[in-house]
Amino acid sequence: MNPWRWVDPRIEAVRLADLRAYFAGRGWKLVSHTNPNLLRFEAPVTGGGPSFFQMVPASEEFADFRQRLAELVTTLSEIEGRHPVSVLNDILQASDPGNGSQRPRKGETARK
Repeated sequence: MNPWRWVDPRIEAVRLADLRAYFAGRGWKLVSHTNPNLLRFEAPVTGGGPSFFQMVPASEEFADFRQRLAELVTTLSEIEGRHPVSVLNDILQASDPGNGSQRPRKGETARK
């Protein structure tokens, strides 16, 4: 089975601000990393276990940003026990309390 078959075209609308808001809203912390091209988010430690983290490209301009984002959403869905589209919905709404329908695409300006 192809694990990427779920990929929703709205993934193109996700911005770094959305990811930051999503992680922050779930208690994940942005932790400094030696590679400035990556953002490291650490999950809250539960049950005394080791910290769990996810790496995200530090720029939407990187060629692999969308691929890494699809992988991240898939991984988060496995961690959270939810469908990837549900995770994507929450990411899109994390920094946009509306429904996201008026979100500008990359290179566009917001509509009024």
